[in-house]
Amino acid sequence: MIKNIFLHIGIHKTASTTIQNTLYLERSKLIETGVLYPAFKARNIDISNHSIPFYSLFNKHPEKYHFNVSHGFTTGEAILQLHDEYRQQLQEQLAGFKGETLVISGEDISHLTTNELESLQLYLKDITHPAVNIKVVLICRHPVSRFRSALQGSVCAFGLSLEKATQYHLLRTYLYRNLASTFSGVFGRENIYVMKYEDAVSHPFGPAGTFLSLIDNDLPDKIKPALLHDNPTRKYETFVLLNAINRTYPETPDYDLHPERMVGLNELFRDIPGQKFMLPKGLSKKVWEVLAEDVNWLCRKFSLPEYQFLDEDLNADADIWNKQTLIYLRNMLPGLSPEYRKTILHELLHNSIGRQHQIPVRKRINLMILFLTQLKTTL
Repeated sequence: MIKNIFLHIGIHKTASTTIQNTLYLERSKLIETGVLYPAFKARNIDISNHSIPFYSLFNKHPEKYHFNVSHGFTTGEAILQLHDEYRQQLQEQLAGFKGETLVISGEDISHLTTNELESLQLYLKDITHPAVNIKVVLICRHPVSRFRSALQGSVCAFGLSLEKATQYHLLRTYLYRNLASTFSGVFGRENIYVMKYEDAVSHPFGPAGTFLSLIDNDLPDKIKPALLHDNPTRKYETFVLLNAINRTYPETPDYDLHPERMVGLNELFRDIPGQKFMLPKGLSKKVWEVLAEDVNWLCRKFSLPEYQFLDEDLNADADIWNKQTLIYLRNMLPGLSPEYRKTILHELLHNSIGRQHQIPVRKRINLMILFLTQLKTTL
């Protein structure tokens, strides 16, 4: 019988994907130790991130959820069938499970409202036991580091522009305070556990090891989970060029995210040589001034050391737009659609003539040469 449920709610950009993929990979070993990490499917798609079933199940507008939109689950009939399948899959796994611990991990669960969380709570008690102990796990991260990662994801994975993504993430000044208040109100302050991303990634078995130690201190050594590295940092040059595309071809009136478009674009840019993505000059300080108090409030409330300022701006000496990057672009550009190719060429031109104080003369000349040679094939 399930006695304990660990509800990991992320947040985004705190190694959630790594934890989910690791637990999914090791679920057979976990079952042997009395821990169930459920597996789900949508059509023939394997699901390791529980955001996908649980956010869809309990959000009031599942037809607008980005996964459902990307995979065509947008009609009432399709949503009902999908939700029935999710419930049946979980029931079948619980029916054959003899252990006492259920783990649910989905960072999008953090976006559910109080009423939606109360419905989730009732559902979890209904399928396990009315007295089941639900423990909520929240991971925080340095505000500048998390902002950089979130900005990169919003632009490169979801198709937002730099300007819109920056505005969105800077507005989340009460993120942790709101989460702590909402989840404490539903599940109880005594059932909220907060840990730092920086501590989680330093565990010998990675973030999943830290998470498993919350269940049982000996569990990481019993499982010896594989060390996975998910969501690698994109290159600065990739970020700049994808942002140019997103800015030129923005969101539609009905839906402001484009994960399906970004899959193909990221594949094209995946192996581009370049520099690690860092923030535009001056943004680290601004992020710190706007967001630091919120996360440090959380640290104080849960007896964790407070964060100190961290500068993650792009270094003035960074070797951006180097020879290897331009060679890659020269070979890749002909494979793009005419619209995307023109957009990227325009961005290369802007970097060549519009950023004299940021890019050395030699590199601006090389960018101009690439622009002119590619322009001939585009016209």
